Amino acid sequence: MAVIRRSFIKIGGDLAIDLANTSAPEEAGAGRLESWRDLVDFLELRDAVTREEGAALRALGEREAHACAAAFDRALELRGTVRAILEALAARHSLQAGWVTVVNQALGWGTGASRLVRQGRGWRLAFASTLTEPLRALAPIARSAADLIAQGRGALVRKCANPRCILYFRDTSRTRRRRWCSMAVCGNRMKVAAHTRRHGRRRSG
Repeated sequence: MAVIRRSFIKIGGDLAIDLANTSAPEEAGAGRLESWRDLVDFLELRDAVTREEGAALRALGEREAHACAAAFDRALELRGTVRAILEALAARHSLQAGWVTVVNQALGWGTGASRLVRQGRGWRLAFASTLTEPLRALAPIARSAADLIAQGRGALVRKCANPRCILYFRDTSRTRRRRWCSMAVCGNRMKVAAHTRRHGRRRSG
């Protein structure tokens, strides 16, 4: 079994949001996508594909390197669209029809049907994609993005309140007042900065 080589933070509360966050600068610690292998690692770590599916997709990357590189480029394009959607949702702006078209196209990459597959001595019902090409790996991301679009403002998408941070998340807190991508990182930094400003004003006064 292949070993996952990358790690990605999971602060978004949503697969599509976590994908969008991989476009953050390296120092943000979100983890960056630089190859087909990175994309498969991301999907497996986020439970969007099973370990067996991840291994098959990595093997596909070795057999069909050109096709997988092209699919990876499409993944980055989809990520850009998702970031635009998140920005609009967080600002309570309307979504552009072109963004929805991109997501709908990506949803089509995962078309398939329910099929009976063997499980031990019996059978279980599972969804099987009819696509054998690398683009099928992007379908779970498209479904996640489609759910965000369908929920609209109800998805409670927020941008971190640190003006230097570009990470997004779904606010599932009890009070619906979460402000930071992480209290341990941006939350603490902003509190320290506010404390420093307050004490600086007192000394100058």
